[in-house]
Amino acid sequence: MSASSTNNTVSRVQTRSQARSEAQPKALQSAAKPANSRSKTTTRSNAIPTNAPRVPSRTRNGKKAPPRTKSLGKAALLIGAARTQAAPQPYSNNACPTPPEVARKDGPERIVSTPSVSRSSRSSTSGKNLDEQRTAAIADLHEPYTVDGVCLKELYTKGAASERRIKNFLAASSLYDCGNSTWTDIPQHIRAGQLRDRYTKIIQAILVGFGIAKGAREVVDTHHTTFHHCDDSTQVSSPDIAIKASGPSFDLPNDRDSAGRSVNGSIGFCNVSSVFDVKREADVTEADVDHLAVYNRQIFFEQLNRLFSRSLLLTETHVRLVHSDRSGTYKTTPLNIHDDPCTFVRLILGLSSQHEAILGIDTSVQWTVKGGRKVAGTISTLDGLGKRVKYKLDMERSCIVAQTVRGRGTVCWHAKDREGKAILVKDSWRTDAQVPEYTFLERAKGVEGAVQMLAFEDDRVQTKNLRPASFDLGSEDFYNRTMCRVTMVRYGLPLYQFTSQRQAISALRDAIQGHYNLLKAGVLHRDIAMDNILFGEDGVASGWRGVLIDLDMAIVVQDPLYMMRPESPAGTHLYQSVSVLDIRKILSAVPHDHLDDLESFYYVLCHLLYGYEGVGAPVANAFTGRSTLALWENLKGEDASHRKLNYLMDEGPDVQPPPLYWSSACVDLCNSLHQYILPLVKAKLKVRGTRDRETRQRLAEHLHRGLEQHYSDIIAMFDTALVELDRPGGEDRRREVSSSPSCSTSSVSADSRSHPSAHSAQGSTLMKRSSDGLEQIEVSAAKRQRSAY
Repeated sequence: MSASSTNNTVSRVQTRSQARSEAQPKALQSAAKPANSRSKTTTRSNAIPTNAPRVPSRTRNGKKAPPRTKSLGKAALLIGAARTQAAPQPYSNNACPTPPEVARKDGPERIVSTPSVSRSSRSSTSGKNLDEQRTAAIADLHEPYTVDGVCLKELYTKGAASERRIKNFLAASSLYDCGNSTWTDIPQHIRAGQLRDRYTKIIQAILVGFGIAKGAREVVDTHHTTFHHCDDSTQVSSPDIAIKASGPSFDLPNDRDSAGRSVNGSIGFCNVSSVFDVKREADVTEADVDHLAVYNRQIFFEQLNRLFSRSLLLTETHVRLVHSDRSGTYKTTPLNIHDDPCTFVRLILGLSSQHEAILGIDTSVQWTVKGGRKVAGTISTLDGLGKRVKYKLDMERSCIVAQTVRGRGTVCWHAKDREGKAILVKDSWRTDAQVPEYTFLERAKGVEGAVQMLAFEDDRVQTKNLRPASFDLGSEDFYNRTMCRVTMVRYGLPLYQFTSQRQAISALRDAIQGHYNLLKAGVLHRDIAMDNILFGEDGVASGWRGVLIDLDMAIVVQDPLYMMRPESPAGTHLYQSVSVLDIRKILSAVPHDHLDDLESFYYVLCHLLYGYEGVGAPVANAFTGRSTLALWENLKGEDASHRKLNYLMDEGPDVQPPPLYWSSACVDLCNSLHQYILPLVKAKLKVRGTRDRETRQRLAEHLHRGLEQHYSDIIAMFDTALVELDRPGGEDRRREVSSSPSCSTSSVSADSRSHPSAHSAQGSTLMKRSSDGLEQIEVSAAKRQRSAY
């Protein structure tokens, strides 16, 4: 749970080959022998489960370990000049805003008007942009898993129409020739435009023939219509056919023209039940199939109560489906629509259903729509006594939404209870091996400075039950995820929306105190980030001025921290500690402990000081080029670790001064914390570099004896800074300093930024200086540097 405005980039995923076969498109070659699919299929209902059995979790000792790290390398996407990252972002209940003005996941919630690129048709959208869209979708959802198209026979067997009724429709209709087993309007040789027109006619006839009300669902030829992307206004799509929908989960799009003015469109990703692409079979490539994931992803972003989304690719002979949910995506091999017309009709009915649950929509969240706009809404869940209760959505507050589909899929709904008190209802999806967040929230009850839970509702949906029977649930890239809904006290704005230096420092101080309080309650947070610190209510007492939220990555601490088994790396990349980032295993693995989280708090303070030059004024280039924050954010884990160590040992606020907005009290605090954190980082590196297990444990025990003192000392630093900020002129800007860093220091900094491998080499040397017996690190770094050149 975090209230961040996401707009960041790290990695580009390679676009896959789109080569075509001379004899037959590759998209159709797999029809005879599907990859990675079971030969045996069974009929299975698609109803949303409530008490489905769990799949045994897989660990390192088994097939694989579940994902834990909120890694930028896996979730960050590059879409042209726009930058997005896997972190929650505020969205309106009614429309998706344009991207925030700062290219950072933790940018301000304030939204600026970024003009969209107007495109009247797909032909005006360059192939490069289409490739970028697919790259972004695949980076988020991962490579689609292919299943046998026979599984399409299983879909919508309940809730659409009976086999008998479909056969009667086909027999009575002139659209299908039962004797020759062909759709009469779809000959083998037909132009693409004609094929699209014919499909539009057939789909419309199916909707009318089965009594689907025109006002509720309408087939629309949209190949000349611009569908703006929610996460990047410069990107648009134009699916060939869309099923325009109205009802309690749909509203009109709110797009912007080339001048940045709001324009209410008639159709977009926010008011479609599904979309279809139409291609001539000779022209189809696998990339065309994968492009359906782009549509599915945008539907998720616009329709916040989506559980899954599906789209179709239609040719004159076959149909293929792409399904997306919180565990990723799968695509089917082609199914012949002439040989199996009943399945084709059932697919159209299912994807156009007037029952929102069949479409993959969570009907526990519903809106009242007037004039095409959502004006009120409700969310249903369990209260503290386990009874069903319905809360009113606060339409004045933007939802908090994860900017990715695959993963935790966090959506936070602002609501009000029956007494009108503000609450937050959080939906999220966890893997089977993860401990539910409410387990930690139970321990956090009454803990000062930590988020407070009111109720929870678990096991709402499991993604394994959204997959066909032929899907291999044991595939390497599939993790079953379970949806949980937690009701919590609602707090203030996130830390980056500070209104004064004192407010920011006091909130950060109380969050550190809250972290210590949680630790005493047996919970280690492990995901300290700017997003996860909220301001308390106005005028609140010390201890609640900053509240630590989001315990998804937490662990229960029962034994001494240094005695616990090392876990998979956890946390948000930008703020991860030197030890958590360095996962090469050259050094001994040690548990993620309170020292890692305290180091993360330091990086949050650095983000404040280097990332903002005033209230609501992010530094424009804070996350671009070779800036400190950009390198911490964009380098891979090992290199980012060495870059941070380089900063701690040879740079810091004295060498790289923050913007002059920040007062001397804040910079002095950063310096003091910098000097305090450095020996702790070096001590932990020494523990990791010690080969003898008993010696390593003894060193760790000695280091952890100072746990209480660590918190006491750091909180005292913040208290000193707050006293200084309270003095007259305490928040005044610093004066310009003409002196520059020494040549030697500048040389080290410049050299370390010349190449990623240089970060490794410089950082490894520094790591060796900090601990005896780490010869392997420098040797390994030298080898990497030679290979890089």
